[in-house]
Amino acid sequence: MKIDIIGRGNVATHLYNALSNVSDVIIVDPHRPNCSRVDCNLCIICVSDNVIEKIASQLADHNAIIVHTSGSIPMSVLAREKAGYGVFYPLQTFTKGSELNYSEIPFFIEASDAQTRDVLRNVASLITNKLYDADSEARKRLHLASVFACNYVNHMFYIADEILRESSFDLSVLMPLINQTVEKVTKITPYNAQTGPARRGDSEVTDKHINMLSDKPDLANIYSSLANSIRNLYLSDRE
Repeated sequence: MKIDIIGRGNVATHLYNALSNVSDVIIVDPHRPNCSRVDCNLCIICVSDNVIEKIASQLADHNAIIVHTSGSIPMSVLAREKAGYGVFYPLQTFTKGSELNYSEIPFFIEASDAQTRDVLRNVASLITNKLYDADSEARKRLHLASVFACNYVNHMFYIADEILRESSFDLSVLMPLINQTVEKVTKITPYNAQTGPARRGDSEVTDKHINMLSDKPDLANIYSSLANSIRNLYLSDRE
């Protein structure tokens, strides 16, 4: 299997690392996608969402299967008659230099036809056995959920770190708390794992926290929105 990965970012780098020991894989400059090998079997487009369709159009006459790795872009942007196409979506946060256990990454597959689907599942199985079928609508919801669970949670870590540094601490003092929070949701539901003043309906504490952020209105709004969401969710439990 000859696989050309078009892109040089985080996802491209990690897919290359995951596949290079089990397949004939090369990285292709995304500014020169036509340099993809004419005899390759699979072209994986790993670029920003806003240029996927442009690169795909330059590969319209390629004999290889063409896929992208985006969670939010529909498969239809790759539609063509020349050969199969699809989506090869690894649901993980990728950063260059950050080690990953690739076998734990779930892959979500969408394909233009059954034969292409089999090829994509076979390639994904070289990395992991966590394989799922997901059409474009389901994948958009997966991506939305992952933004809440990863990107926004990471931003909360950033905010916490900034607050701590005002008192000469940093995020390291919260690591036992963070690790326990993640560990809990592997054993019980997030609903049952929730704790804190908003969960208890303790408005005296939440109001004090909001007042502490009076010089940071953006953070005060974030805190208030989250506190209200939690408070309202558990309102019936306190009645």
